Amino acid sequence: MNEHIKLAWSAGQPDDFDLKNFALGLLEGAKQNLARDGELASVAFVIAGDQIQCYSVTFSDHKEKEVAYRDLVKIALAAHATALVTCNDAYWKHNADRDYVEGYYPGKLAAEHAKECVMLTVSGPSMETWCVEVPYERSETEIKFGEQAESFGEELGFLEGWRSEKPRVQ
Repeated sequence: MNEHIKLAWSAGQPDDFDLKNFALGLLEGAKQNLARDGELASVAFVIAGDQIQCYSVTFSDHKEKEVAYRDLVKIALAAHATALVTCNDAYWKHNADRDYVEGYYPGKLAAEHAKECVMLTVSGPSMETWCVEVPYERSETEIKFGEQAESFGEELGFLEGWRSEKPRVQ
């Protein structure tokens, strides 16, 4: 592990654990924290066996982000995790077409003054990746959230090596 990934806590899963409900609850908590604090701490949850491990993820630039998430993938693989849930503050590009994606470079969205969003991902070696993005705009007095957008099956560049090419179970 590196200085960018820290285990915050670990706990057993409740008997009625539902991954989607867990993730949506996390998203609502992230929105509340962002509205209250004006910033969002990046977190990741490794779901392995009957355990949930929560990691804080810190980085100050794109290179540190790559290192942090590469190490997170190693942790998830070593734990034989079935799922990895991430929640970050990110820049948002609604309906990016193939040409836009192919021309992407780190920092492009910031340079274009794209909206910010809360980005939640749920992925695993045996599942289709699910991503929920909630765009938001800051004013001097509040944060106003837009409509959330969901996508399925997208490759997550920051989690390279984590998801299998073809999910075995849907």
